[in-house]
Amino acid sequence: MKKAAAMLLLAAFVLTLGAGCKKNVVFTGVVEEVYENAILVRTGDEVGFDLARVGFAEGCKGLDFDFAVGQTVKLTILPEIAESYPVQVRAKKVELLFDAGAPIPID
Repeated sequence: MKKAAAMLLLAAFVLTLGAGCKKNVVFTGVVEEVYENAILVRTGDEVGFDLARVGFAEGCKGLDFDFAVGQTVKLTILPEIAESYPVQVRAKKVELLFDAGAPIPID
């Protein structure tokens, strides 16, 4: 009986640990404003919010370019989303998909 109770308690503990784990959220957006340590992006409907102020988590990957209004970026954010308007998130990875301000090469 004690062994069964201990196993049940252990199983409940393991399930509780896994319940708090969330996956990162990935979405694309267009840069609307650029700040010193953050950007404001307009998103699509796939994430449930239209605007997000994106800060950068420690060790954020992909910050090897300068942000500019009009760029399309793919963001991988931590699952913590501050419920404000606009929502506030922290990116752990940024990818530049399209740079509207980049010069067009002429051949």
